Amino acid sequence: MRSLKYIFLFFWAFGPALYGQLPAYELQWGTPYRYRDVQTQDILDMDAEAFYTYGSRYALLTANRWYFAKYDRKTSRQVWQSEMDQIIYQGDRTELISTHVVQGEFYIFLQAYNRQTDQKILLLQVLDAQGDPKELKVVERLDARRKYKGSFKISFSQDRQKFMIFSNPDYSIRDNEKFSVAVYNLQLELLWAKDIELDILDRYFSLYRSDVTNDGDVYFIGKKTPERNKGERWVWGESNEEFIVYRLSGKDERVFEVDLGLDLVYVTNMGMELDFGNNTMAIAGFYSEQGYNRASMKGMFYITLDQAEANVVSTHLSPFSTEFLDEFMSTGRATRGAEIREDFVFRHFLHRPDGGAFVIAEDYEMQVVTTQTRNGTVTNYYYYYYDIIAFGISDKGEIEWSGHVPKRQFSKNDGGRASGYLPLVDGKQLHLIFNDHKSNTKRFGVRRPVVMRNARTSNVVAVTITPEAEMLYTVLYNNSKDRVQTLPRRSTSSELVQGEAVFYSYRKNKVQFGSLQRVNE
Repeated sequence: MRSLKYIFLFFWAFGPALYGQLPAYELQWGTPYRYRDVQTQDILDMDAEAFYTYGSRYALLTANRWYFAKYDRKTSRQVWQSEMDQIIYQGDRTELISTHVVQGEFYIFLQAYNRQTDQKILLLQVLDAQGDPKELKVVERLDARRKYKGSFKISFSQDRQKFMIFSNPDYSIRDNEKFSVAVYNLQLELLWAKDIELDILDRYFSLYRSDVTNDGDVYFIGKKTPERNKGERWVWGESNEEFIVYRLSGKDERVFEVDLGLDLVYVTNMGMELDFGNNTMAIAGFYSEQGYNRASMKGMFYITLDQAEANVVSTHLSPFSTEFLDEFMSTGRATRGAEIREDFVFRHFLHRPDGGAFVIAEDYEMQVVTTQTRNGTVTNYYYYYYDIIAFGISDKGEIEWSGHVPKRQFSKNDGGRASGYLPLVDGKQLHLIFNDHKSNTKRFGVRRPVVMRNARTSNVVAVTITPEAEMLYTVLYNNSKDRVQTLPRRSTSSELVQGEAVFYSYRKNKVQFGSLQRVNE
């Protein structure tokens, strides 16, 4: 596994819109829109022709309203916008759970709670490719004694031809873990459904991740703590937390537990991605040999499985190299093989067109500080978005390289709105786009980065990791000079549209989109 080499690129002569620019790319800004007209809060998705946005407006004296819109990819010009008042279903207000874009249509999932029947009702409202609403349909019903009891989780398959509904009913922590799974096609035809009860009390189990394959099978990851009712006890020096992978199929009544063969290490974090080539899936994560410290990491693992049979095909455990560790600790500790003690969160598991993958994690922490003053209690929220670590995985499941992207972002009481990053897959290379302090143009990869505290004066930069394991740092533009404020986590990219993205930015009180596009060479 190779570590990365830092290289600096600055392109000062590319067009008036950019301070600098990635080679073979151009960024085209669209027309600014007044926020009160579009109410756009997030870019949901994009394809080769368009990108799709969502927003909402909540009011005390008037009905809540949702905004869904389609924009042209090249010009960022709005094609249409559909404004929808909060739907009342049989006298009950609905709440929006999630929105998905499928073949240019919006699939909007809502839930309503009926006090008379003590039921939660899952509804589907589809907006067609022109933004016109189709018939509102009932998808599922769930018994719930209170409005806040029970929940629905919706996931679409990789090819967007099927979707899964994961239903958690009203429960007691003293009962066994129970849930329901249903898989539908786009015509809302039920393909299969199952009610599941695990031999684990709910208080000791939590659902971590779930997804559905193109063939309609369901995989989910759960976390289990020691079951005191079975005589298990918390043990000092051990992890006391176990990740378990399960498979469900409409062709089999069993709940199949997948053996990953990781009994000799402590898994600290885990993610999965389905439907790679040749009907394979992958599970990746970080492991430790110090079970008492859940935040520490010794290395990374990457496991490929036969998706149809849930059998392990290959397993690769790769401890971090001394060179990699040296960027997080003293040389002496790195030489002795110490573990990284950072709060890294598993962020992205991205497909590469050659059948490989990129795995990305970010050092993230939120602190809540409550202070008692003479005037009352004051609570502040502090958001820290720090280093990124990324890994390149070959189509054979081998870890090709590991990379550490030094980054420091801090904000207070804003949800970290301008922090984080936007990943962009371009063949075998990976771009990571984020707001960075302008002083870091000369410090990147050499000295500890300066903390970005004010996004309005920061640079928008792209760190590119090449197939040769080189890291390129490029300044795209300066927010202050371009008079914009770019929000990477509200921006979007897609593995289906290689090497392109749409930036979500503010210009004064207006929303402005920037389309990052390839240049035909």
